[in-house]
Amino acid sequence: MADFYDPYELLGLTPAAGEEEIRRAFRRKAKTVHPDVSDAPDAAERFRQLKDAHDLLIERLQHPFAAPPEAGEDLYRPSRDVSDNDREQIINGFRRRREAEARRRSRRRSAVQSQARRSQRRNDAFQEEMARRRAAFESRQRDDLQDQQRRASNSGG
Repeated sequence: MADFYDPYELLGLTPAAGEEEIRRAFRRKAKTVHPDVSDAPDAAERFRQLKDAHDLLIERLQHPFAAPPEAGEDLYRPSRDVSDNDREQIINGFRRRREAEARRRSRRRSAVQSQARRSQRRNDAFQEEMARRRAAFESRQRDDLQDQQRRASNSGG
């Protein structure tokens, strides 16, 4: 594949596409291009380009006044002419995003664990109620059997 490509064309979008449209187009294309799905020899490269196009377009939407990357520039590494202060800001931005994502995952994990605990408590309460009812039923059956045996011994004996 060519080294340079139009991200809109690659995703099959127009420049007026919104964030949700970009995400949907990426998911739709990724289902056919992903190396785990496609047997094409260049699937990994095509998927990388698709991912880069997605990331670039999302970044442009979120930061519309940022300078566009140079042709062939690696989107994940700051260029060499970035000052130390800018480099530190970029790294801190990535770090904040990573930490925010870790917090979101932690909250999701907590929510799932809380749901599991609630389900377990409901199940335990249900099991206890069933055991109580079973014990009461068996007790009534024993009492009925004893009554029958007593009546049989009183009437026959």
